[in-house]
Amino acid sequence: MERRGSQDVVTVGRRAQMAVCVPRRNFEGLFMHALKPSGAFAQSLKDIGYDEEDLQEYYPLTVWRAALGVARRFVCAGQTPEVANRALGLSYVEGFAQTLVGRIFATAAPLLGTERCLTRLPTYLKAGREDMRMDLLPVREREWCVRVVDADPLPDFVAGVVEGVLLRTRVTARVEVFERAPAGYALRVCWEEPRATS
Repeated sequence: MERRGSQDVVTVGRRAQMAVCVPRRNFEGLFMHALKPSGAFAQSLKDIGYDEEDLQEYYPLTVWRAALGVARRFVCAGQTPEVANRALGLSYVEGFAQTLVGRIFATAAPLLGTERCLTRLPTYLKAGREDMRMDLLPVREREWCVRVVDADPLPDFVAGVVEGVLLRTRVTARVEVFERAPAGYALRVCWEEPRATS
């Protein structure tokens, strides 16, 4: 079935026919729990293939990308794509933290600590996009390099997600995109522990 939006055209098919799939939970975290679209925003999402009243288990990557484009237009109007994508990544983590699995993670994150949460990021990433690969490399104390292999890269969104995850560990985090390539990117992840008050 073909669905048309104002700027985006996608084809919705069975999961077996889709090269790259994005699970429903990604949409639920960002849209149902964080952004809560209504009116023209919700209609624009329906137009590109995401309808909260008719959910699918998986969506083509093209629908996910188009949905992020709709969100940038409605939620992040006037911002550069990089700033908007980072903001949406942060919103994604906030919304995910409101799901059943996300509440468990949000409760456990401060107990796990920053480095242990970082080491779990490749698993979380695979749960959302099986086609992506994330490699982590500790550089020095409280600084890591994150390399992501992604045929359809969106580094600023993932930078926002990583920052949002680290914020759940109660540190001050800084995530910088320092390398961009057609099939991947690299992030510099730094954090500061909270200062003890006396």
